[in-house]
Amino acid sequence: MADPEVEIFWPSSLPSAPALEQRDALREAGVTATCLLRPTRRGAADAVLVLLTSAVLEPFLSALFQRLAEEAHKGLKAFVDGLLRDGRDGAVPPEGVVVESATGGRVTFTADLPEQAYEQAVGLEVCGDRWIWDSRRAMWTPA
Repeated sequence: MADPEVEIFWPSSLPSAPALEQRDALREAGVTATCLLRPTRRGAADAVLVLLTSAVLEPFLSALFQRLAEEAHKGLKAFVDGLLRDGRDGAVPPEGVVVESATGGRVTFTADLPEQAYEQAVGLEVCGDRWIWDSRRAMWTPA
């Protein structure tokens, strides 16, 4: 597998510090990472889009986030939590983080996800589907 590359698309309506901090954390872990501002959309909730260069999400997430923590799911949670932090300059945090693979598979993370969601996400085979956490069934489901 090629070295991981990540692009973070951050809502331009929010202070950019959380995105830049997570970009820097990825870079310190040896990941090529860039951060770009997304224009504000009318009526759309602010969400962070994280694009990955890998077509297969599972090995990519494992390799990428094990560089940030001892266990991949803990690194993924720390990364998402860092982007969803609130209280910065009085700004409302993004509503979610959407991780998208090169094949278009998307996994949407929100601030209220349990540890189990991150554990499952690292092993998820998304293959172009869109996935959301079903708290009732305690599992990721295609949207």
